[in-house]
Amino acid sequence: MKIFPYFALFILVFTLLIPLYNPASAGPEDILWSGARPYRAISPLIPESGIMFHEPVSKVFSGAAQGVVRGEDVRFANAKKGAMEDWLKDNVDLAGADNNQDVRFQAAGAAALVPYRDPSQKFSRNILITRDFGTTPVQTEPILAVNPNDPEHLVMGTIDYNFANVVSYVSRDGGQTWAGAFQSKYLQEDLGAAGDPIAAFDRKGNVYMGCISIGSDDFSLGGTPLQETVSSISITRSSDGGETWLQPISSARSTISLVYSKTQYEGQTTNVTSSGTLRFGFLDKPWITTGPNPENLDEDIIYVTYTHFVTRYDFFFALDGAILYFRYPVLETTIELVKSEDYGMTWSEPLAVSPTVYSTYGGAGGGEGGPLGEEHDRVVQFSNVFTHDDGTLYIAYHDSTDDGPFEGLGEIHVARSDDGGESISINERVATFNEPFYRSRNAPFRSWASAAPRGAVSDVDGSVSLVFGGRPSDKPTDDGDVYFVRSTNQGESWSLPKRINDDTKSAFQFFPALDVGPDGNIHVFFGDFRDSLSEITYHMYYTRSDDGGKTWLPNSRITDYPTNPNKAFPRGAFIGDYNDIKAVADDVYMIWTDGRLGEISGMNQKIAFARTKAMPTPSIFISPPSGPGGRDVRISGFDFQPDQEVYISVSGVIISSTRTNDDGLFNTDIFIPIAGEGAHTILAIEASGNVASASFFMDFGFNNLEQLENRLTDISESIFDMLQTQPGSNSPVPPIIPSNDIASELGDLSNLPVQINQLQRDVSDISDKTNTFETLIYTLLAMILAIVVVVFLSISRENGIDMKKIRELMNKS
Repeated sequence: MKIFPYFALFILVFTLLIPLYNPASAGPEDILWSGARPYRAISPLIPESGIMFHEPVSKVFSGAAQGVVRGEDVRFANAKKGAMEDWLKDNVDLAGADNNQDVRFQAAGAAALVPYRDPSQKFSRNILITRDFGTTPVQTEPILAVNPNDPEHLVMGTIDYNFANVVSYVSRDGGQTWAGAFQSKYLQEDLGAAGDPIAAFDRKGNVYMGCISIGSDDFSLGGTPLQETVSSISITRSSDGGETWLQPISSARSTISLVYSKTQYEGQTTNVTSSGTLRFGFLDKPWITTGPNPENLDEDIIYVTYTHFVTRYDFFFALDGAILYFRYPVLETTIELVKSEDYGMTWSEPLAVSPTVYSTYGGAGGGEGGPLGEEHDRVVQFSNVFTHDDGTLYIAYHDSTDDGPFEGLGEIHVARSDDGGESISINERVATFNEPFYRSRNAPFRSWASAAPRGAVSDVDGSVSLVFGGRPSDKPTDDGDVYFVRSTNQGESWSLPKRINDDTKSAFQFFPALDVGPDGNIHVFFGDFRDSLSEITYHMYYTRSDDGGKTWLPNSRITDYPTNPNKAFPRGAFIGDYNDIKAVADDVYMIWTDGRLGEISGMNQKIAFARTKAMPTPSIFISPPSGPGGRDVRISGFDFQPDQEVYISVSGVIISSTRTNDDGLFNTDIFIPIAGEGAHTILAIEASGNVASASFFMDFGFNNLEQLENRLTDISESIFDMLQTQPGSNSPVPPIIPSNDIASELGDLSNLPVQINQLQRDVSDISDKTNTFETLIYTLLAMILAIVVVVFLSISRENGIDMKKIRELMNKS
């Protein structure tokens, strides 16, 4: 009996510590759920923060949001211990002068690594839009908006890991040149922006940009202070074309709610504070569009859709509050819509577009005590909203079906609203297909978002077109193709899915995007691994249909250099969830995540641009364009990539490097070494692969010296031959008989003073520029020529040569 209190104390301590002991979930920042252990246990007696309640279900979040709720985004204070170290391990900072990988100090070697371009015949050269304003050379997830009043005015939004919020770049010449980055603010009460940038113009020329804004809410259970991430869909407006942005406004925000269990006691309902349910909301994957108000077609409504995730837990206290358990996590997902009719200043209450679907974890379904009657594993995600010019609103989204995300079958649904987003008129299933995996089996990046539908309405006939990515049934080794569907009756019925990528093998296609031009033509582009035998690098490809999707042009390569994801983002893990395309009256604009600079500088990911119209190619101008070697010339470059290293090559040898300015221009002086007479090719090789050439004509070089030396030798031999044929001083001097050969030689000799003066001037000119070996050669040749003249004069006196007669002979000849 005496040992019973000790035994009871041991049981109490053992019960308290065992749930905390598991190394896989011992830290407050680590939560792992499984069927064997469907709970998380903490003690209110142990201060603990940073319990990431969203983490068990975060795999179905968008890529950017996933990093935040998992504590992997180093821009946020909730980053796990070691996240920063892991990032820095993979993120090589090339900005420091002490880094021996800095390409500016290895010009010749770096030029050999330049990603030289292979231009496409059907598209412009590729422009890299983004630039690095910090030590993390990574941008991703581009979105493009085109001003309906000026089709050459473009605004691009993107994630930049050097900034706390998404940034914009602006072009006013159809994408040929870009200004930026222009920062927008995240919500004042929040911590920063997770990503998923969205952008759209209205018909008055205002441009709207949004993203996921990350905040946190505090709450308390049994005296235990806790905190969790919440999110808003932040929207800001620019009235000057995307360069300055107003204070952002939350169009919708998630919440944390606590509901205690209730019990009946003596006919009254009371709360039971020892148990209940916690609900953690998170808004993800927004999309935006503007369109006419059906009740007033002269005014626009701004529409935003998103996925509303709610992670729900049951909780209870045990051992009189010594242990707090969280169990039976359930994920609820719903596609929701909000709208603004006053230019983004105020927003409506959310409207459910899709049904709410459920995913259960760790026995929360049909297991004993589970809150739901059966197991569920279904999510809706990736909404895409677009409008017709009559005000009809369409929302497309992906449904994983009950076999779960990343496997089995998926579906595309389209909802329609005829009253400006007040209600949903229809919600039809468009297609059933094999859902993409979380990531393809040949690429390291998350690519599930290939299943996201992208749609547009034709202003010509009102038909609705959609593309999405799925796994083909007839090619088990193919992890993704691009499919097209179309409706001609406002989404009431749809055509069968049609595969539009035309590769003949099993290459992976991903992230398709679509737009319909003003002429009704349908434009699609997508990422494609077809050109890489081992599917290591991808290009971007394009196709078009001029007959409503019945037939498609052969797929055409857009990119002039491929991307290796492993050299773009740390571990190749994230290249965004989408790219974008916009069609205007006489052009098509495309933007995508591009990693070509990773080939030369280590990890580097940019946003690239191309269009169907040609644009000026890089060029250089040389001043002066000709002259002797051994002098400086100025090289001016035009239409290069801004803020990039440029390597200067003369006749195949890298001799210098410089850097372009913010406008893609450069000026540099280089020394042209002495070489052979004639044209010499000068190349300006820019680090992103642009190359321009020009010629410098060297009108005096080494071959001129060789010719002069041979000429001096011939003249000298002629003089000495002539002297050797002269009689002795005591013999009578025979008359000099002019001959053509001697007259020619003496004629050459008469030009010796002129040649000496010319050599002296050349030596003087070259000496002003350099003291190199070439100057010595010129000087020695001049000395040799002078010595020959002196020797000739000396010998002529000793041999009695009559110089007057020679002059007479020279004059006669």
